[in-house]
Amino acid sequence: MKKLSIYTSLLFTSIILSSCSTDFPRQEINTDNLSGFIEGGNAGGIYGDAGLKITKDSIQMTDWPVSRLTTSLDILLDTTLIDKTSFTDFYTIQIENSGQLKQREFIDSLVVILSKEGLLK
Repeated sequence: MKKLSIYTSLLFTSIILSSCSTDFPRQEINTDNLSGFIEGGNAGGIYGDAGLKITKDSIQMTDWPVSRLTTSLDILLDTTLIDKTSFTDFYTIQIENSGQLKQREFIDSLVVILSKEGLLK
């Protein structure tokens, strides 16, 4: 009986985590130098395909909190950005440097876009 209770608890927790998604509609990003999208992610992804990768040509963030992105950008820019999202919000962001921006210009452009979308300050 105890095993059944444990399995039921695990199943219930899994369902809750996988159904918790951030209510942020997909926003297409299309400028002269940037193209991609930002959309609400899934909290359950943190145990699966979640991740963050920033290069000079793109940013790929899957089911990841903006606070982790903010920390990485703070290090790259040697500044202090403020996460304006909730602790429980997760996002998927895929934006590429479709222009010829240098890495610092690309990251500065990302910060402007993310600020306009209300994700950071």
